[in-house]
Amino acid sequence: MSEGADHVAKHRSTLDIAAAAPMLAQVRQWSAINSGSRNLDGLARQAAQLADAFAALPGAPDLIEADPGETVDGAGSVQSVAYGRHLHMRVRPEAPVQLLLTGHMDTVFAVDHPFQTLTDLEGGTILNGPGVADMKGGIAVMLAALRGVEASPLRDRIGYEVVINSDEEIGSPGSAALIARAAQGKL
Repeated sequence: MSEGADHVAKHRSTLDIAAAAPMLAQVRQWSAINSGSRNLDGLARQAAQLADAFAALPGAPDLIEADPGETVDGAGSVQSVAYGRHLHMRVRPEAPVQLLLTGHMDTVFAVDHPFQTLTDLEGGTILNGPGVADMKGGIAVMLAALRGVEASPLRDRIGYEVVINSDEEIGSPGSAALIARAAQGKL
């Protein structure tokens, strides 16, 4: 076998593992949860499902409380605002290559918004629904890619940190500091 063919063969299983991940099923399951930025119950359910899914990787996913926030109501009074918990995990922080992968579990659709259901398009391989493209589909791809990394012969050289926040659609007020800390020293 040539050197190039041997290289491709070594990495083929890595790609096959990532491609075999249940991404479509995950997107269906996750997008069925209303996780609007202000829906704390929905965000809690979404965070728990993501923690379960990311538990397939080495390291332990943690659900981190958001930094407290404030808003000004219509009368000009300052009110406390709660945000959902964020998923955070680190794998091989001692590895020479360190990556940061970020995403968000919240959507812009409130509990009472009419856009709440998934619709199959083109034979069920394409979906239209809340959070499908932004960003629950991206989280499924991220998890599949990390499963591929874990199957790679290079995995011991690659460390990563994952932050999936619950408040991106409203400007990340409860997660900005977590993301900034996680970004230090990463590629």
